[in-house]
Amino acid sequence: MRALLGCSLLLASCGSAGAGNDGEPEEQRAEQAPPPAGPLSPVPATTTSGSPGRTVECASGEAEVFSCKVAGGKRIAICGTGRGEAEYRFGDGEPELVLSGGRWASVPYSGGGEAQVAFASGDTRYVVFSRIVRTNFAAGEPNDPAISDGVIVLEGEEVIGIQLCDDPDVAAIDYDLAEAHFARADDLFSWETDLAERRTR
Repeated sequence: MRALLGCSLLLASCGSAGAGNDGEPEEQRAEQAPPPAGPLSPVPATTTSGSPGRTVECASGEAEVFSCKVAGGKRIAICGTGRGEAEYRFGDGEPELVLSGGRWASVPYSGGGEAQVAFASGDTRYVVFSRIVRTNFAAGEPNDPAISDGVIVLEGEEVIGIQLCDDPDVAAIDYDLAEAHFARADDLFSWETDLAERRTR
């Protein structure tokens, strides 16, 4: 799955690299100190109504748009439940948080790219991301891509939490499934996902 994502992103890598939403080079953005880690569920956990025994992982009849385990051992999943319908789920076994709806977006970078799927709960947004970012721009040398997946949590525009996938079998955002289950946005929902690289340095 990761290899397929990498190929898709590299084929789409004709866009510019390293520019954020304000045009600031990625190298300069990387010098800013990241905010402290926050919880994945900063608001009281609420779930949509569902059948007993529901799990975070996508069921056999659902489309796995995204799935991974985070460092604390809990899971994040985005499951397509029907044409144009999907859910964000978080928890361990039975979901602690389930959000429906959502939109998706993607952008190419030089040597990589990023996809995001965003869900809202009141003023809180959960932005799931899969990104491949070139880290070496020396001519004739490999681009040494940094690959990261996870979810960033925002209250308005403020980052209040980030969880990174800690899973060798991460199922990165599937572009085709995202296109089938979500409306597409014109731009990424947050450029602060570069916190993923800043946290792992």
